[in-house]
This record gives sequence, structure tokens and C-alpha cells, in this order.
Amino acid sequence: MSMVDSQRNQIKFKVQEIAKEHEAELIELKVFLSGGKYIVRCLIDYLQGGITVNVCALINKRIVSCIEESNFLDRGYTVEVNSPGLDRPLTSYKDFLRTKGRLISLWLNEPFCEKEYLEGELMRVDEDSLILNSKDEVLKIDFAKIKLGKEKIKI
Repeated sequence: MSMVDSQRNQIKFKVQEIAKEHEAELIELKVFLSGGKYIVRCLIDYLQGGITVNVCALINKRIVSCIEESNFLDRGYTVEVNSPGLDRPLTSYKDFLRTKGRLISLWLNEPFCEKEYLEGELMRVDEDSLILNSKDEVLKIDFAKIKLGKEKIKI
């Protein structure tokens, strides 16, 4: 039995509201059947990044209560609330905004300064570009030139 789109949209709307109550936002929502029960998997973070496990747990409890009260799902379910991992690709304006001030790696669609790979501290994020401090050189890179970005782990 497949979930009706209207049920999925109702759950998404409620999860977005709950995230906003905690000054966070819903990045991704997946609702699917596994082992005869629904899995409601949410990826949530603050706009500037850095959501904590405790906030994720609070949001999880609110989502469970909401599903119980609203009878959105007609069978058993599990709710998972996670923060974006370090290995999550940076592809959108909001993804890059969350990593502002941190070290990132960029793979480019076309060479920029004769390089297809750059890394450095993300200094600023504008609507159509970002400013990267790469080896004491400040670079302005258009989003259209970025194939993929990832946050780097400092060791």
C-alpha cells in the first residue's frame, strides 16, 4: 500500500512547522515503507548549521506527538530526525550558507584559475556566488561553476 501524496504533504507541512518552532528548517523529508511500517526520515538543521542532538530529539518527540494526534499514518511507524552529515554534498545556496566560516572543498565544472579543485575557508555566500579564502588568495566563484562542494574535516 503506497502512501498518498496528500498524506506525505501533510506530514511535510507539519514537520516544517515543528522545525520552525525550534528556529530550524527541514532540509529533506523521506517517508517510505520498510518491514511493514513507515519510516519518517527528516534531515533538519539551523540556517547557519550546527543543530545539536538534543534539539533533534526534541523535534523527534514533537513529530511523533503530531503523527499520533493527527492519525496521518495507518500503520506502525518510526520517526528519525538527523542533522546533515559532514559527507553530505553542498549543492545549494542554503547548504553553503550552513558551512560559512568553515573549511570546504570544491570540485568545479570548468577550470577556475587553472584548477578544477579548490579548498579553503568559506568567507561569504551570496545569491549566485561565494567567496573562498584559498591559500591566502580570496576567490569569488559563481555557483554555476561548482559541480560539488563538501565540508572538510580539520584533523
